[in-house]
Formats: sequence, C-alpha cells, structure tokens
Amino acid sequence: MGIFIKIAMLFFLLNFFYSILNARPISYAGGWTVMTYNDYTRNSLLLHYSPTSKYSIGYRTQYWQEKEYWINSFNLNYLAKRINRKHSQTNIYLKTGLGILSTDYKEYNDKKEPVFYGEFAADWETRKLFISYNNNVLKSASVDGTFIQKSRFGFTPYLAKYGSLHTWLMYELNHIPELKSNYLSNFIIRFFKSTNLLELGLDENKNTTLNFIKRF
Repeated sequence: MGIFIKIAMLFFLLNFFYSILNARPISYAGGWTVMTYNDYTRNSLLLHYSPTSKYSIGYRTQYWQEKEYWINSFNLNYLAKRINRKHSQTNIYLKTGLGILSTDYKEYNDKKEPVFYGEFAADWETRKLFISYNNNVLKSASVDGTFIQKSRFGFTPYLAKYGSLHTWLMYELNHIPELKSNYLSNFIIRFFKSTNLLELGLDENKNTTLNFIKRF
C-alpha cells in the first residue's frame, strides 16, 4: 500500500465523523485545501491556497507507480468559466504545474529533470446528475511524456438536505493511449458533507481508488 494511500486513510479516519464539498480545485477566497488522489497509476498529494474564488496556487507531490518516479511541483488552478442556471452549474478549469521529476529507476541513472504538466477540466451538475471530462498532458525533458483523459457520469440515489451526508454513484472511463489496454472502467462511490469529500473506487482489474479532499 503506497504512502499516500496510508495518509488518505488517516485523514479519513480522523475527519469523516467530524464532517464530509464538491471536488472543486479552487476554494473560497482565503481558503486552504488538501487533496489526495490514489489509483493504479499514481499517488498524489496537493496543498493549495485560493487568494480569490477564481484561482488557487499550491504545491503538489506525486509518485507514478509503474514508472517509478517522483514529481514535486508548484501548481496553479484557474476557473476559466462558470455558468449558473436555475437547476444546474457548469465549470471549466485550466490547471498547470512546473517542477522537478526525479527517479532512481536503473534505466535513468538517478536522473532529475524539469517537468511540466497542463490539464483541461469541465463539469456539469444538477442536484441529481453529474458529468465531467478532463485531460492531462505531462512532459519532462527525456524520462516521460504522458497523455491521460477521463470522463465521469454520476447520479445520486437520494436528494439530501443542506448539511446532510451526500452520496453519489459514478462510472469513470479512463483513456491512456500508451498502455496496451488503454481504456479502463472504474466504479466509484462518493461521499461528501460540509468540508470533506471521500471517494472509494474499484476498476475492472480490481485496482482500488481512494481520493480525499479537506477544506479549511
């Protein structure tokens, strides 16, 4: 079990019964957020601060499991567009990061080099339905160049009142062109209440997903 999975589980045990926001990459003005994402490709931990409700700046560390490298980077999230309707909301985000990739994988001889990544993310939701899409491009000088995209469709089996525990059931489709089996289905259950969010998932190959978000 990766170190960030253990961290995420600890956060969950300490906070779940205290409280569980939407998975927004930007908080309210002056807000801090901790996000940890863990699946079969990578373990990631992001701490960011939102000077305004339009953007956030932070620090991210992530470990890519099969490729055996670490990335430590400065991260910027920007809310490019938000459309509020009477019964729905649409959000478009642009995200980017710049940092250092380091690996002790024998093929690369303890290499360290600059790395850049960029991401486009969009979502649409009502009180009952949720749809999202995002793609991510990562490029270092010589070690790696990766493109990942994923889409989600979700619904809630019940409408919870404000302040209550919300539950969502989601289907996620991942596409990583460089892999032999480049499409992968993932089934996720999401809980959120107050300032915490937890996601638990299991994909078609029985790999687990554990994501946790805490806002301060």
